[in-house]
Amino acid sequence: MTSSKDALETSRNNPHGRWSGGEGAAEDRIAERIVVPAGRQSFTARPGDTFFAIGSCFARNVEERLEMAGATVTSRRIDVRDLGNASAREGGVFNKYTPPSILQELKWAAGIETYPDTALLDVGGGNFMDPYLSGKAAQGPKSEMLARRAEIGRYFAQAFQADVVVLTLGLIESWVDLKTGLSLNEAPPPRLLARGGDRFAFEVLSQEACEAALEEICAIFKSHGKPGQKMIVTVSPVPLGRTFTQDDIIVANVTSKATLRVVAHRVAERTEGMDYFPSYEAVLHSDQNLSWQRDRRHVSDVVVGHIIQTFLRRYGVSDAPLPDLGEAIDRMKSDPSFQKWAAEADDTEALLARLNAEVNKYKNMSIKLQKELKKLAPGQ
Repeated sequence: MTSSKDALETSRNNPHGRWSGGEGAAEDRIAERIVVPAGRQSFTARPGDTFFAIGSCFARNVEERLEMAGATVTSRRIDVRDLGNASAREGGVFNKYTPPSILQELKWAAGIETYPDTALLDVGGGNFMDPYLSGKAAQGPKSEMLARRAEIGRYFAQAFQADVVVLTLGLIESWVDLKTGLSLNEAPPPRLLARGGDRFAFEVLSQEACEAALEEICAIFKSHGKPGQKMIVTVSPVPLGRTFTQDDIIVANVTSKATLRVVAHRVAERTEGMDYFPSYEAVLHSDQNLSWQRDRRHVSDVVVGHIIQTFLRRYGVSDAPLPDLGEAIDRMKSDPSFQKWAAEADDTEALLARLNAEVNKYKNMSIKLQKELKKLAPGQ
């Protein structure tokens, strides 16, 4: 408990402690359309530090933008056989959506536990799937899948040698394989659910379960990570695609994010060398026409880029200034395409939404092209 005198003094000294009125007020920062709130920062990184991102699909956005900014991102170093080609981003098959799924993968990578043969699911025709990867990952014979598992273990083991680990928590809806007791990364394919009988069960993870998993994750990094390793925890703004509860998907998603946000706050508060970075709050409080792609699920490249640039500056990785939005707006207004769209738009929001959609369309085209080029590379 804090005394009234200390609480008042803390509030006076907080440059971002008011929603309205005064320099640094939230109202004014939000009016700038892209806002990245201040977070408690206990450490700084160095320009040569290495990063490893693990967690939900938003981790792929983070690592991609870190690499584009010149950081060394070891989670982008993938030397694993036959991951399949259905995922737009190659690293997408490594997405880990719940705290227990992140914890399991780190236990296997650290050698604390061994990936069991029985974890692979028989999909027929002599082929098996690995339910602890994205469902888009390639399937194959058991021997091939187990050999790939060893390579996946080495991939995730890179996290223990990174200077900074970025953990992105995604959701709390989880499926469990009752035969192995392991938490699946996502819902089993419908045909396996129908055929598997009572093998699988669904649960909504409690705050206590998520907090215990994140605590254990921190303990593994403390015992297996390099000396002085730092951690940053975030909550993915990407919403649930589908809920298996009776709740409205909007309500289920808010419950999921609120639970993980509390967990991230509580664990970061008491863990030395771990910060919470408010990328979740940045997306939700920036202009919604800029924050989201057209599906209202995936974060726009514009906002992700701004968040990561802000992160790099705050943590001392880069001293490159944030882009001057005023100058960018002036350049945009002189562009013939913008002038044409502005004349056709009903209002400013419609124009922003269209510009945002165009940026994301070309970004997704670039990702697809990179994937196609990588598939061609071995034969060149």
